[in-house]
Amino acid sequence: MRIVFFGNAPVSNAAIRYRVVKFATMFESEGHECVVCLPSGPGLRERLWNRGNRWTKLAYLFLQLGRRFAQLRHVPGADVVFFRGPVFPYGPPLFERIIHAINPRMVFDIDDAIWEPPAHVDSPFLRFVDFGWVRKMSAMCAHAIVGNNHLAAYVRPLNPKLTIVPTCIDMEKHRAKIYGDSEGPVVLGWTGLKNNLGHLEIIAPVLQALAKAHPFRLSVASGEEYHLEGVDVENHYWNIKHEIDYLANADIGIMPLKDTPRARGKCAFKALQHMGVGTPSVISPVGMNAEVIEDGVDGFLANTPQEWKEKLERLILEPQLRRRMGEAARKTVQERYSHEANYPKIKAAFEMVAALKR
Repeated sequence: MRIVFFGNAPVSNAAIRYRVVKFATMFESEGHECVVCLPSGPGLRERLWNRGNRWTKLAYLFLQLGRRFAQLRHVPGADVVFFRGPVFPYGPPLFERIIHAINPRMVFDIDDAIWEPPAHVDSPFLRFVDFGWVRKMSAMCAHAIVGNNHLAAYVRPLNPKLTIVPTCIDMEKHRAKIYGDSEGPVVLGWTGLKNNLGHLEIIAPVLQALAKAHPFRLSVASGEEYHLEGVDVENHYWNIKHEIDYLANADIGIMPLKDTPRARGKCAFKALQHMGVGTPSVISPVGMNAEVIEDGVDGFLANTPQEWKEKLERLILEPQLRRRMGEAARKTVQERYSHEANYPKIKAAFEMVAALKR
């Protein structure tokens, strides 16, 4: 097969690395031809978008627009055209309609409820986002790939030709951590986009109360610093080179989530990443989060402030429990959420689309 992948972000984005690039590499290892089309390199986006002003962001969008037009040359003759999110982030799906006219053997992919406005985002560009993209793509595409059951429930009435593929963990990169008696306080680890830092406020009072009773450090890897009075916070400006270090250096992973329509569509990816290296996690039972962990076996689910306090305290005080849960968590990821476990599903979906008449 000849497969063209359109990703909606540079490789610094986790979904691009784990839902596009890794699978493309696996297809290529079997002799298939893959072309990965991304909007820019990570350095350009960092300079012009993440750290830029309104004018540099506009320049970035114009550069992206030109790049997307150039990438259309890969579409004719492809057996599958795969869309990981919109080709262009704003306005209606014009590129997708052009591609459909050239080659309708299209598959779209989502790992978030992107028909819902995101929480904690205040941007003038948000008004130009097409929150109807999933509905429109469901009508155009021959198949849909979604990350969990919540997303499937929304998409299936629009396009019943659907496959559930979680955002998988690359077990070659997510090496097993080495457990031992480390010096210093226990480390609680959180990683994520700066737009999601607001979720930490859910457990802020719990962390402050625990800090009065037990020494621990909160390690935050994001695009912006986080501070909490009374809590020892170590901030890391997220860098792809240290992605695995953030996960393995934590003794306990945390993933608090507000129960919102957008959050219910999340694919528990940050929890799975911690689990993949053998770091036990405490997470909110929202959406897919409630599926990935068996409470008390390979991690903890915590809904109320009291549950968060009790379960974090147990892991802080019991290093053997952390190790036992961490080893069980890594096994769970290997069996259910690794690329190797899910590659046959995405391959079967692509083969069905490739078999359609040109």
